[in-house]
Amino acid sequence: MPRLTARGVAFLVAAVVLTVLAYLLERPELLPVASIAAGAPLLALALVATSRPQVRVGRQLEPAIATEGEPVRVTVRLSGRARAAEWVERVPMIPGYAGPGRLPEVIATRPAIVRYRYWPTRRGMPLVGPLLIEDRDPFALAVRVTDTRVQVAQLVLPLVTPLPSGPVPDPSTEQGQRTARSRERAADDVVTREYRDGDALRRVHWRVTARQGELMVRQDEPQAGPYARLLLDTQAVGYRDSPPVRRSRAASTACFEWAVRMAASVATHLAERGYTVDLVTPTPRAADAPVADGPVGDVLGELAVIELAERVGELDGRSASGAPPVVAIAAAPDDATVRWMLAQRTPRAPAVALLVGAPAPVQPTALDPNPDPDPVLSAFSAAGWRVARVAVSARPDDAWLALIGDSAAVSASAAQTLLVPRG
Repeated sequence: MPRLTARGVAFLVAAVVLTVLAYLLERPELLPVASIAAGAPLLALALVATSRPQVRVGRQLEPAIATEGEPVRVTVRLSGRARAAEWVERVPMIPGYAGPGRLPEVIATRPAIVRYRYWPTRRGMPLVGPLLIEDRDPFALAVRVTDTRVQVAQLVLPLVTPLPSGPVPDPSTEQGQRTARSRERAADDVVTREYRDGDALRRVHWRVTARQGELMVRQDEPQAGPYARLLLDTQAVGYRDSPPVRRSRAASTACFEWAVRMAASVATHLAERGYTVDLVTPTPRAADAPVADGPVGDVLGELAVIELAERVGELDGRSASGAPPVVAIAAAPDDATVRWMLAQRTPRAPAVALLVGAPAPVQPTALDPNPDPDPVLSAFSAAGWRVARVAVSARPDDAWLALIGDSAAVSASAAQTLLVPRG
């Protein structure tokens, strides 16, 4: 509904004051002025009430899949009918809107185009829009705000930092796991189906045939390349040492956001070196997570919408299968989470762990008056992992280098935030 602006309300107040003065001072010449002051905002209300826009809105985002802090160009096309007015569009950026700007007159033969840029500051699936059209009378006594209600969801990925060569060997090197993975494929990746007329007998898989009791033949599928396992602690209990940060409607922490960005950087780094990245978390993930572009588009899409969650049931502490390199990222995980992470690595497989933020405080007891100040870091180190604890202000590439103790490559500012790596 149209409403009066502050100026329109002031006109009505002036009309009342002039009317009162006209009778108190017996000055009837003030009454026409009071009538004009009262009639002007009423006419303005009628004007904006009869000029309701009727537009169709289309919106184009470039790029369609954005990254935290990356500028997004938005083009809004309006067709239909609308008077020249002001526009404001809601966007996921402080202060929460783009504009205001001047919308030209829209008629059937002359659509209008509105362009602007915004910088998404949080990962996720934020909504862009709706476009608000503020139609005012020429004297700005009344205003009508029309909500077009058209919104577009945009996928905003975590910021990815290029990482240098680090503690995880390339799959083509002797320390890589291509040979071990090739041996696993022979037994695990064979797919069979029932025998059909015309199938060659050389394709019969006799071991499966003996087990199934009927002829089964091999069905060749493309063999998967070497893979790496990426562990990310997503339990709220492991991030209570950081100040809370609001990300859209969900609560997050500074350490968790750093861990997500580090996981995205590690996944991209491993994919560039030929690994297929398998993201593993201790809590269930969204079944309908979006998928981005690139070799780790599924991982980046999941990291964009991943949230802190409470633990559901006990963690499976059994050893994981295969012998891939393992990269674990956490802050202050509890004992059960540490045991679960350690079980994801098989003997002799490369394994590294990055811990962000301060360790959880440990209280001395009578039996242990001088407890280990960082038992999580010590547990990973004792298990043969390369491990380092970094501050939340550390750059991901500096944290990655800290795992190999490359102090010469770490900047002076970041070196103050990195602890000595172990393992």
